[in-house]
Amino acid sequence: MGLEIERKFLVHKDRLPPLRGGTTIYQGYFSLDPSVRFRIIGENVYLTVKEYYHNGSRFELETEKNGITEEEKAKLMMLAIVAPVVKTRYCLEFKGLIWEIDVYGGENEGLITVDVELPSMDYPLSFPSWVDANQEITFEKKYSNQNLGASPYSQWSD
Repeated sequence: MGLEIERKFLVHKDRLPPLRGGTTIYQGYFSLDPSVRFRIIGENVYLTVKEYYHNGSRFELETEKNGITEEEKAKLMMLAIVAPVVKTRYCLEFKGLIWEIDVYGGENEGLITVDVELPSMDYPLSFPSWVDANQEITFEKKYSNQNLGASPYSQWSD
C-alpha cells in the first residue's frame, strides 16, 4: 500500500527565488471521497485514487497513460465534477527534501502554495526562508485542489 505523508504551506511571495522549468498541470476530479483525480501534464494523464487519514498521511495509488489526444483531454475536463484547476509546479530542493511550489492560474491566479513530502510522521522539518511556517494549510480544506475548482481563490473574500 502506498502511504504518503505530506504537509502544505503558504509562501512568502517576496522571498521566492527565481522559478524556472515549471510544469503546467491541469487537475480535475471524478470523485471526492475517495478522491479520484486526473492530472494532465503535456501528453500524459495520471489517474490517482487517494484516501486521507486524520494524521495527515494518505493511501495513494496512481496509474499513467502516455500519448492522450486533445479529444481525450477535452473529455476528461468535461467529466470533472468540479472545474479543473490549472497550476504550474516548480520543484526546489532544500536540506534533502523536494519542495513543490504550485503557482495557480485561471480563477485561482495569485495563489501560491508549497507541498513537501516527508519520509516519516516525526521527521524534523527545516523551512526555507520563502516558506511561511506559520501558515500551514495541510488540513485547511479551502486550499485543496478539489475546493479550488468549486470555490476559486479569486472568489474568496478577505
